[in-house]
Amino acid sequence: MAKPEENRIIASSLSYAYPDAGKNAVDGVTMRVRNGEFLAILGHNGSGKSTLAKLFNALYVPTNGTVWVCGLDTRDDDLVFDIRQHAGMVFQNPDNQIVATVVEEDVAFGLENNGVEPKEIRVRIDEALRAVNMTQYAKKAPHMLSGGQKQRVAIAGVLAMKPDVIILDESTAMLDPSGRAEVMNTVHRLNKEEGISVVIITHYMGEAATADYVIVMDEGKIALSGTPREVFTKVDTVRALGLDVPPMTDLAHMLRADGLDVRADVLTVDEMVEEVCRLSSSI
Repeated sequence: MAKPEENRIIASSLSYAYPDAGKNAVDGVTMRVRNGEFLAILGHNGSGKSTLAKLFNALYVPTNGTVWVCGLDTRDDDLVFDIRQHAGMVFQNPDNQIVATVVEEDVAFGLENNGVEPKEIRVRIDEALRAVNMTQYAKKAPHMLSGGQKQRVAIAGVLAMKPDVIILDESTAMLDPSGRAEVMNTVHRLNKEEGISVVIITHYMGEAATADYVIVMDEGKIALSGTPREVFTKVDTVRALGLDVPPMTDLAHMLRADGLDVRADVLTVDEMVEEVCRLSSSI
């Protein structure tokens, strides 16, 4: 495990059980989220991935084990406010997070509740909207925006709090492909340019393929972990866990089964094009 100063989130022997559930939704998970890392967490419905995300944000308190967020123990009730400033969460439905009738007022909501000075609020609103490319919509009504734009406003509201980690709990699930692309482009840019660690809980293998590291949950435990290439080349194992693999990885798997010498770790269209060109040149 990396040194503590390199980590934004550390989970150690982490378990959580819902009341009367009879078993743990998260069961003995040990992991970390590094500074500046883009981490994808996958799993079928009921695998424990969303529960894990809520433990990272102190929405849930561990039944056993510990979670440290930027060195703060989530079991300490006195630290919940500070923890949620370090680790901001974006949920599946943006309409459930938007509370104001004007975009910039929605971004300001958390800041006002936290007693931030008005001049500082103005600066942070402008910075957050600029970061998600929504400055031109500052005076607009959120209900007039597309799903992707609403989710970017929700991200701006989190960004205004200046978090070290953004946790997206299936935040693209209700969006069309264009909206999903908007949100993913935004969080990747924030990760690369601002150094914000990102944890994304997703059903979309294409989103996971762009991460630095992937964790696959099953029955509350970590069933697989590694880089996207390491995880998705285990096609049969991933499918046995109720998931799929990125389309180009699937195609490479089928071509290899037919005897063609293509790389097993192909993830993207560009990489598949390279493999096809290489094969064609050798004919």
